[in-house]
Amino acid sequence: MKLRSLLYPFLLPSIEFVLAFAVPWEDYVKAVCWSRNPPACSFEFSPSPIFFLAVALPFLIPTVYALWRKRRETALLSGSAGIVVLAGTALLTIDEGIALLTVLLLAPLLQWAGEKVLEIQPDRNDETIWAVAAVLSFLAVWIVVRMGLAVSV
Repeated sequence: MKLRSLLYPFLLPSIEFVLAFAVPWEDYVKAVCWSRNPPACSFEFSPSPIFFLAVALPFLIPTVYALWRKRRETALLSGSAGIVVLAGTALLTIDEGIALLTVLLLAPLLQWAGEKVLEIQPDRNDETIWAVAAVLSFLAVWIVVRMGLAVSV
């Protein structure tokens, strides 16, 4: 295990938080108003494509770089972690509990399926590190979404 791979659980969620925080809250928080006088509105999470791009970018770059360097194991792990974070972000529109449960269950499942399909065997420590990075990155996105909803109220 390399020192670089130990940085992923800290570096990726930090980048995820900064990128998601950089997106204006109007791009992922929408108001639903049912009365104009007096104003009565509720605010909900409704992400734009720009928000999804900001969420995917920290995982897209290592995946493309690993494919370019012909490191299939790293590409599989970073790609599956990115898919997990995107799926969790999309499910935040439905329910936060379902989104968190999906992220926790989908990370190892996607890694296992990718190993079987591509017939490769990544190091177990790397699998764990990428799964932890995916969960922490999702939690960073969740925090940004909750803060955006709180600011808009």
